[in-house]
Amino acid sequence: MQFHAGGIQTSGLWTRAPHPAAVSVVAHGAGAGMTHPFMSGVADELAAGGISVFRFNFPYMEAHRRGPDGAPVLQHAWNAAIQQAAPPDRGMPLVAGGKSMGGRIASMLAAAQGEDFPGEALVFFGYPLHPPGNPDRLRDAHLPGIRVPMLFIQGTRDPLARFDLVEAVVRRLEPLARLHVVPDGDHSFRARGAIRSDRDIGQALGRVAAGFIRGVVDRRLPPSSGAG
Repeated sequence: MQFHAGGIQTSGLWTRAPHPAAVSVVAHGAGAGMTHPFMSGVADELAAGGISVFRFNFPYMEAHRRGPDGAPVLQHAWNAAIQQAAPPDRGMPLVAGGKSMGGRIASMLAAAQGEDFPGEALVFFGYPLHPPGNPDRLRDAHLPGIRVPMLFIQGTRDPLARFDLVEAVVRRLEPLARLHVVPDGDHSFRARGAIRSDRDIGQALGRVAAGFIRGVVDRRLPPSSGAG
């Protein structure tokens, strides 16, 4: 489907659960778009877990440009995608997340909007805590402003997120933040010597994300008034 974001038209793609308990908007990373096998694997497993998924392309990816748009355009695209994905009755929980840059932009949006952010949780598939080789340039200053539960899915060999620094950031964000560790995983969650496709990796981590989201949704629901 087509929708407008950042002043141009871009694409979105639904993967619907038969009986969804929530909707998740999932954004791609800097180097690959919404149909990358990792993204497809994540979407399929979220849908299998009862969470409908809306993926979208940032404007630069839709236009086949090499470099990402600036942060204001990326955030505008995120807002537009959330508006596309919001259920008509607005009663279904909405979760935001993304691979690397896509998740970071969602976190910036959540921090800037505070209580007005429509998402009820955030899922980061490889949060890019710092540029490669520059662990002193942390991208964490805005994270304490986020008011919703967060799941960080991180590989221990990620060159964009030195693992001891990730652990320290998550500790500072507790109890809202949780960390799922991918042992020996790089920024694409690949472990040395392991032969797994991007889709397989996405499916495995999609199951992790689905469990986290269902936990958030279950805590949101009022207790049953039925007898017995």
